[in-house]
Amino acid sequence: MTKEEFRSKYLPVGGYLLFIAFGLVVFFIAAFLVVFVRTKSATLVVMPDVVGKPYNEVHNELNRLQLKVRLESKRYPDKTDGIIIYQSIRPGREIEAGSKVSLTVNVGLDRLVMPELKGQTLASAKNAMEKVLSGETYVSLQLGGITYVEAKNGELPDTVVDQIPEAGKNTTAREKVFLLVTKAAGKKKEGDPQTFEFKPGDSYVFAQRVLARNGIPSKAEILETKFRPENGKIESVQKNGSEYKFKVFYFEPEDRIESGYERFEYKISDNGIYKLVVKDQKDASKQLEISAPTQYQEGEKLQTVFYRAGDVTLVLLDQSGSKVKSKDYENEL
Repeated sequence: MTKEEFRSKYLPVGGYLLFIAFGLVVFFIAAFLVVFVRTKSATLVVMPDVVGKPYNEVHNELNRLQLKVRLESKRYPDKTDGIIIYQSIRPGREIEAGSKVSLTVNVGLDRLVMPELKGQTLASAKNAMEKVLSGETYVSLQLGGITYVEAKNGELPDTVVDQIPEAGKNTTAREKVFLLVTKAAGKKKEGDPQTFEFKPGDSYVFAQRVLARNGIPSKAEILETKFRPENGKIESVQKNGSEYKFKVFYFEPEDRIESGYERFEYKISDNGIYKLVVKDQKDASKQLEISAPTQYQEGEKLQTVFYRAGDVTLVLLDQSGSKVKSKDYENEL
């Protein structure tokens, strides 16, 4: 076959095949571009208006939109703590998922580390609370209440022997401080019953400890509250014979953090005398009796509110010292 015959027979076919191949390439490129554009447009999201809202309420929504959030903080004491006061992308704007957005969150409260007040005289503790370092400024702590207990075991009178919140806790100037303070041992006639004055608004935790130190029985009824400042406070108190009966507010927290108020309830199965002890999970030698031995009847509900610092175990003991029930209380975060 001559070259002319080869060209006349096969060249038109090759050109046709080349044309088809070129067309297929163009088709696939066009199809890819269509898919790419559609995919790209499908990842567009609308920036919501988050200014004025608490960041913890919009955090999940921003994650759903796949936005990369960069947080900054500023302090405006007259504005609500934790709210967003600025966003770098205006509300309603269409942006790509994965875009970066800067939010400025207000730190409206004075954050601080609770000072050590135990061991100081009441006057010194009050002075220390007047000037606590918060960042680069000094702020004052509010005194929530003082519970007095008679000094014993070498304790000096007019001295702070316990505090809520505990020393070292990260907190704010808004959280009130409750103190357990010794007083001089009072003179009383032999046989006279010990009496203590507790009033609504006092710290139930310290009232219970005072009674435990003096071997005086007490019981509590828990009243759930929606107001955090009422947490752990006495709503009312009655004295029946030698026994004190309290109604105590309790605020259920969303998460268990390093310290805070906890509740305990148990339905008594046998008549008897019971007491409560709190043990430190990291140091077995650290334990505190938070209630004196108290008589309960079968079917009666034992309730209490106590203050936890760190991971602890609350143990319910019977008259012989045997464990009836225990419950662990730990940091959840």
